[in-house]
Amino acid sequence: QGTNLLITVRDSSDNTTIPQATVFVNGANFAITNNNGQATLTHAGTEDQLIRVAMSGYDNWEKTVAKNVTNLYANLTRKTLTLKVNLVDSDTLEPVSLAKVNISAVNITEGKFTDAAGAAIFSVKANYYYTIDIAATNYQPQSTMVNIGTENKDVTYQLLSSQRFSVIVKDNDTQQPVSGAVVKIDGTQAGTTDSRGILSTPISRGKTYVFEITAPGYGVVSETRAITDADAIYIVEISKAAIGAFVYVFDERKAPLNGADVYFNGSLTGTTNEYGRSNFPSLISGVYLVEVRKSGFVPVSRTIVVSGQPEDHTFDLPFENAALSVFVQDRDQKNVPNATVLINGQNKGITDDRGQLVTRVKFNTPLNITVSKGGYASATVTEEVVQGNATASVNVILDKNLDLGLFMIIGAGIIVIILIFVAIRKIGGRKHRHVLRRDEI
Repeated sequence: QGTNLLITVRDSSDNTTIPQATVFVNGANFAITNNNGQATLTHAGTEDQLIRVAMSGYDNWEKTVAKNVTNLYANLTRKTLTLKVNLVDSDTLEPVSLAKVNISAVNITEGKFTDAAGAAIFSVKANYYYTIDIAATNYQPQSTMVNIGTENKDVTYQLLSSQRFSVIVKDNDTQQPVSGAVVKIDGTQAGTTDSRGILSTPISRGKTYVFEITAPGYGVVSETRAITDADAIYIVEISKAAIGAFVYVFDERKAPLNGADVYFNGSLTGTTNEYGRSNFPSLISGVYLVEVRKSGFVPVSRTIVVSGQPEDHTFDLPFENAALSVFVQDRDQKNVPNATVLINGQNKGITDDRGQLVTRVKFNTPLNITVSKGGYASATVTEEVVQGNATASVNVILDKNLDLGLFMIIGAGIIVIILIFVAIRKIGGRKHRHVLRRDEI
C-alpha cells in the first residue's frame, strides 16, 4: 500500500503559506505549490524521501522524511540581505555624516549613524517592507518606506536644510513651471527659478516676509506671508499680463480693407475698421495662428508671436478669382475661332469653335483685353470684374483687314485703263489735224 505525503510550505516568521514554491523529491523537480502553499507526493511507502524546497527570497529548505510520514511542514527562512542608506545634502549633494537612521519592520527595529561617506548599512530580510526614519542636525526630518525584494538594496535620500525654503512658480492657466521668474523677499532679490520653476533659499522661520515674483510676460505677484517651522514650500501661480497686438489688412494694391474678419486660433476675435486696422489689447504673450478673411478675397493665415510689447502685424489679401468669358466676333456677328487673347499682356489662350475663351481673373482689377488673329485688325477693350460677379463676360469685335493683293490688282487695272484712254486721245487728236491740212490744199 502506497503513502500520500502532503507537503505544506510556510514562512517561518509568521507561518503564512507560500504558493509557487518549487518542491524537489530525491533531487528531481517534482511540483510547484498551489495557492495554499501545498503539494501532494504519492510514493510506494517502502523508502524514505529526500524533500527540498526552493523559493525566491528564501533560503533553501531540505529534509529526509520517513517513508510512513503523511504530513510535512517546510518552514522557509527569508534570506538575509543588505540595505545601504545614503544621505546627501539636497543643495550641494555632499554626503551628510552623523545622521541617525532608524529602520523598522514587523518585530524589527534597528538604528545607526551615517559614516563619513553619508552611509548606514543594515542587515535585512528579503521580501520585507521597512520604514526608514532619518534625523540630522540642521536638516529637516524625513520618513519613507522601502521594499527590500529579493536582492540587496541601495537607496539615496536628499536631506533638506532646516532653513531651506522653496518657492515654486507655476503658470496659472497651464499649471506648468515658470523658469526665470525673479523672486524678491522683503525687496531683496533671492534668485530666479530653475527649469522646474523652483527657487530654494535659506530663510528663518517664525517671521513675516513680503514676497514679490516677476517674470517676462507675466503680471507682478506680491504677497505677505508668515513662515512657520512647518512651512517648507510656497507655491505661487502667476498669470500672463495682457500685451496686445495690432492687425492691419490691405488688398493687393495696398488699399486698407474695411470689414475683414480676424481669427485667433480659429476663433473670430475682431474686424478691421476703415483704416484696415483691428486692435487686440487683451492678448497675452504666446504664439497664435492668425487668419484673415473677407468676401471677395483669398483668406491668408500665419503664425504670430506676442511678447514684450504690442506690435503691428500686416496681412495682404489677394483678390479672389472670377470666371471671365471672352466672346470674339466680326462685324457680321460671326464667331471668330482661334483668336489669341491677351489679358494685361499675358497670353490666356485661343478662342474655340464658338469664338469663346473662358479664363480666371481677379476681382476689382482693371483688365486690358487684347484679341488678335490673322486677317483681322487687333482690338483692345478694358474690363473690370467687380466683387460678387463670379461669371462675367465681355464681347470683342474684330474688323477684317483689306485684301492688299486684290487692292493692288484693281489699282493696276485702273492705271492701265487710264493709260489706254490717254493714248487713244493722243492718237485721235493727230488724225483730226491732218485732215484739215489736206482740205486747205
